[in-house]
Amino acid sequence: MRVYKRLLAGLALLLSAVVLLLSLAVGVGVWIVRQPVTAKATHVFERVEAALDVAGQGLDQVKTSVTRAAVRLSSVRVEQKKHLTEQPRTADMARQFLARTVQQTIAPDINNAHEKLHTVAEATVVVNTMLEDLGNFRFLSATGLDVGCLAEINSDLSLVESSTWELLRLLGEPGSAARADAAARSSQVESTLQTVRGLIDEYEPQLTQVRQQTEALKSRTLPWITTASILISVVCTWVALSQVNFMFQAWSWWRHSCLSNTGPIGHE
Repeated sequence: MRVYKRLLAGLALLLSAVVLLLSLAVGVGVWIVRQPVTAKATHVFERVEAALDVAGQGLDQVKTSVTRAAVRLSSVRVEQKKHLTEQPRTADMARQFLARTVQQTIAPDINNAHEKLHTVAEATVVVNTMLEDLGNFRFLSATGLDVGCLAEINSDLSLVESSTWELLRLLGEPGSAARADAAARSSQVESTLQTVRGLIDEYEPQLTQVRQQTEALKSRTLPWITTASILISVVCTWVALSQVNFMFQAWSWWRHSCLSNTGPIGHE
């Protein structure tokens, strides 16, 4: 019976020593890990915020270019209507002027809008990828940006580009039929530009929403890294102290079993 008591006391000493070392290792290790974890989280949020800034600035530039192109195209259409019934020579001179206007002002705006949209799309991919990685932790999940809307804007801008070059071709051809076709084509371009502006107006609130979500996640995550480190350290300290107390008790059992085993020495 005494042998079993010594074995139990020795096993208790061993287990308490292991738990004590583990709790001390975790309590110290959590502060060693805290700094790189904080740096990593900060880097992730900075990348998301930088990508959102790029997407927002790019979308503003796309909207500005599209709006400017639409305004200029509207003035071209007004001029087209004025010259549809004019004499051929006068109409040709007006047609050449309108062609230069489209080529030198409207087409560059549309090309610039298309290029900036690619920048917005690239930034959107970065934002969605980083948010998806954060979403692996349930308490850090956030909604990304809608790439489908950007794809629709890109498709419409491609249509506007091709229609603009077709408009230039029609403006370069003489005759009333070509003028009528050019007027119809310019109307189509203007309608598509209005559609693009509507899609941009729908996409802008998404950027604002994702930015707000990112700021909320950042404000929750970074302070909680330190708070969690403190809580873990407190728990580990409590566990370590309890194991020290348990080790003293186990040592007392061990000594008591050893003393009981020797017993008093009798006289002959």
